[in-house]
Amino acid sequence: MTAPRDLLNPEYYAGVRRRPMEAEILPGWCYTSKEWFDMEMERIIRPSWGFIGHANRVPNPGDYAAFNYAGHPVIVVRGRDMKVRAFANTCRHRGVELLPEGESNLRGAIKCPYHGWVYGFDGALSGAAGMEKAKGFDRKNYGLTAIRLEQWGQFMFLNPTGTAPSLKDWLGTLWNESAAYAPDDLVVTRRKSYVLDCNWKIIVENFNDESHIRTVHAKSLLDTTEKYQAPAFYEYGPGRWVTSYCKHEGTRSMIGGVDGPQGFGPMPSLGGRYAHGSYHPTIFPHACFGLCIDNGWVLEVLPIAPNKSRLTVNVFFHKSALERPDFEQIAERYYDRFDVSTDEDNIIQQALQRGYSSPDYKPGRLGYEELAINWLHNWWLDRMFGLPDKDVQIDERAA
Repeated sequence: MTAPRDLLNPEYYAGVRRRPMEAEILPGWCYTSKEWFDMEMERIIRPSWGFIGHANRVPNPGDYAAFNYAGHPVIVVRGRDMKVRAFANTCRHRGVELLPEGESNLRGAIKCPYHGWVYGFDGALSGAAGMEKAKGFDRKNYGLTAIRLEQWGQFMFLNPTGTAPSLKDWLGTLWNESAAYAPDDLVVTRRKSYVLDCNWKIIVENFNDESHIRTVHAKSLLDTTEKYQAPAFYEYGPGRWVTSYCKHEGTRSMIGGVDGPQGFGPMPSLGGRYAHGSYHPTIFPHACFGLCIDNGWVLEVLPIAPNKSRLTVNVFFHKSALERPDFEQIAERYYDRFDVSTDEDNIIQQALQRGYSSPDYKPGRLGYEELAINWLHNWWLDRMFGLPDKDVQIDERAA
């Protein structure tokens, strides 16, 4: 599908803007165009809050993670005061990259490999060799450039432009709703990354596509798909999120489901509807959480190019599960389920990218079990067109 020259002509997106059960999906160039992708980074990703993992990525003072987020080389480091901070991965002297991509522990300080400037874990410049005779030079003015980082429980979010409202305001009512899962007590026990030949939006859409469970996962998760029920309801806000809720008993996080091997049982903090089903909020623009009765997972999506993304699947449990002597043995049963389903999703997501790249592709229609995809599309388009966020609540109940 060839991209037009005037990509921001609203006429091209009229099908997306229709009422949900009359709407089409996005045009193909939204998944393939370099110009569209670059605008997304500027208008959607960088000004928003993006999930970058659990705080236990950097558990100890001096532990750091260095990575590229939407064109921003970033260092996330745990300070001596145990606070987690984010900085631009560039020296304030001549701009060289301070740390290579990866995760490790710093020995004492962040030291520039070029001229030896030294920074504390709080970003303050403590040593600037060669600047003794520079007139008016004050080390206090040359600390590392901070990048805004806030947490939802122990889950870290980054806002590179620093222009978003607080993370609490971003989440709106989801901030308090999540209390049922005790987010401060949830611990990521495994991160597994994949580099996929597909656009970042495809991963987010697939997470919000309930209907694909019966087909893509029909063989691997047959026990759960045979008993599969459509979500009881979908919600949109208030706040910048959409979600579905599926009512069920027992686990949906292991192959075999309620009839399969024994898991950890319900998280101790759950009550009300959360003790009897799964909750799947997507925090705009691209953080996908699965909050289940006995554990959860979150998809960490980093856009790389129009046709390339890094997906990291974070699996987490309530801290009480980690205290069990058989934790590792039982956790493997959960990991097996996520490995199988993720591999199946990755195959279909890359096939979608190839389909969208076809010159013969035409946007299709969305069904009820893809309702959240339409809400996502419209929020993404609102950001692309510079329209204000609509702090609304929509509740769609299944008939």
